[in-house]
Amino acid sequence: MPRDLLVLRQRLAPAIDGGERITGVLPFTVGHSSDTYLLQGLDRVLRTRPDGEGLLPPYDMARQHAILAAVAAAEGGPPVPRVYELCEDEAVIGAPFYIMERRPGEAFERHDQPSWFSEGAPALRDSMCTQWIDAMVAVHRLPAETVPGPLTTPFDDIKRWYDIARHLDAPTALLELQEDLLRNPPPRSGEPTVVHGDLKQGNCLWHEGKLSALLDWELAGQGEPMTDLGYVIAHFRDGDDEPAQWSLCPPGWWSREQVVRAWEAGTGRQAAGLRRHEFAAMAKIATIILLGAGLHARGGTSDPRIARWDAKLIDYMERIAYRRARS
Repeated sequence: MPRDLLVLRQRLAPAIDGGERITGVLPFTVGHSSDTYLLQGLDRVLRTRPDGEGLLPPYDMARQHAILAAVAAAEGGPPVPRVYELCEDEAVIGAPFYIMERRPGEAFERHDQPSWFSEGAPALRDSMCTQWIDAMVAVHRLPAETVPGPLTTPFDDIKRWYDIARHLDAPTALLELQEDLLRNPPPRSGEPTVVHGDLKQGNCLWHEGKLSALLDWELAGQGEPMTDLGYVIAHFRDGDDEPAQWSLCPPGWWSREQVVRAWEAGTGRQAAGLRRHEFAAMAKIATIILLGAGLHARGGTSDPRIARWDAKLIDYMERIAYRRARS
C-alpha cells in the first residue's frame, strides 16, 4: 500500500532540520528500487526503502548515506547530491531514511526520451556522452577505501546474481552463461576502485545539457572498475546489424569503441577481457528483470513499469544470445 503522504509530512516536520517548512510530500522517483520523495517547501529529497517487498533488498540506508557522503567529499569525484540527515529510527516514518540535496535536472530512460534530447543537435548528445563517461572515469579514479567495503571481486559479483537466478524460474541460457562466467571469471584491470554498480545513462541527472548528478548508488562499493564499464557497454549497440530498438543510438551518441577509448585514456587502464565483463553485466540485468517479473506476478509491486517485465526478459535474453553469437 502506498505511503500516506500527509502522515509522512506530519512525522517529518519535528524529525528533521527545517521540517517545519515542508508544505507537501511528492513521490519523486525514476528508479525501480528505493523510494524517493520530494519534500516541497524544504526542496530536499527523502530516500527510503519501498513500502513493501521491494526489488533489491536489503535497503541499507546507512550504507547508501555513507557512500554518498564519502563520494561527495572526495577530491575529483563525480557530481552527486549532498546528503543531510540519516534517520535509522523506524518509529519516525516506518523505515530508515536519509535526506539529500535536490539537484536540478531530469533523468530519463531510453524508452522515454524528452524532446530536448531526441530533437537536439548531435553535438548535444556527444557532449552528454563525454560528461557521462568522464563521470565514470572520476568514480574509477577514487581509491576503493573511499567507500565502505567489503571488496567484491568479479567472481563474487557473478556468484551473487547466479545464486539469485538459480533459485528462481530462470531461463536455462541465463544459468549456463553465469556458470561459464564462474568457471572463467572476467579479468581484473588493476587495483580495485570505487564502483557504482548501476552506471547506466538513466541514472544521470541532466540540467540544460549538463550532468548535474549521478544517482542511485545502492549497488556501489569496492570492486573491479571494468564491472561498471561492462555494464555501461551493455547498453550500447553492438554493430550496425543489431536491432536499433535494443539500444539508445541517435546521431551524436557515442559508439562502444569511443566509450572504451575514453575510459582507457581517463583511467590509464586497459580494457582487456571487457567482453566477459559485458556478459556478466547482462546476466546481472537479466536476473534483475527476472526478480521484477516475479515480484509483479505475486503482487509484490504495483509499479506499472514492471508489469511487462516477463516479456522484457524474453527480449533481453534474445539480446544476450545475439551478442554471444557475435563473440
